[in-house]
Amino acid sequence: MSRLPPIPDPLDCVLFDAGDTLLAPAPSFQGRFVAVAADQGLPLEEAAVDAAIAAAVRAAAWPEDWTDPATQREFWMGFYREILTSLGHADDGLQLAEALFASFSDPASYQLFDDVRPALEELAGRGITLGVVSNFEPWLADILALQGIDHLFATVAISGVLGVAKPDPGIFEAALAEAGADPSATVHVGDQPANDVAAARAVGITPVLIDRFARYPEPDGAHRVEDLGGLVKLVNGQRPG
Repeated sequence: MSRLPPIPDPLDCVLFDAGDTLLAPAPSFQGRFVAVAADQGLPLEEAAVDAAIAAAVRAAAWPEDWTDPATQREFWMGFYREILTSLGHADDGLQLAEALFASFSDPASYQLFDDVRPALEELAGRGITLGVVSNFEPWLADILALQGIDHLFATVAISGVLGVAKPDPGIFEAALAEAGADPSATVHVGDQPANDVAAARAVGITPVLIDRFARYPEPDGAHRVEDLGGLVKLVNGQRPG
């Protein structure tokens, strides 16, 4: 087992991915999926949907260009239909995928994980600069405002706004420049090994993998936490978990 890199000391800046790091659809991705399907006349078991989503996430070919709305729509429509097909409902795919896309594109349908607000406030209270670096549609800014946390971030780098997406170093560089942060004194927290761990490491930022759903037991030499309480422990020099 390789030795984990130390958390920077001093730690001046923490950047966060958004989806499955700070926030998710309410009451959960699978919960909303089940609710929308039920509204469309298709009852589904949440446990089966959860397993199908986990498999789809692991198998997903995430687009290299996460800046174009048409590309984003095409990906998500295919993602939803893949889940439905794996559940044995391929014939229901197109109409239900349209309803799912509409629901998951509504900023009001998202909520923060319970651990997020206290962790952000604690880090900000220490004088640590906070930011967001996310492959997301422009309306991510609306979610952050609706959740009342937008004021905590010195930078919000959204691929759909900037026209550059992780793992391209440009989106990290834009965030660092706006935050006035040095990569050697910065941590990036995200849930994807390629876009968050490897991409942050490539620009000299210390990565932390947040694995809320136990998808990645092997974090590729990065610190791994299950929630942002674990991140706070890391910053405090404690072992998460």
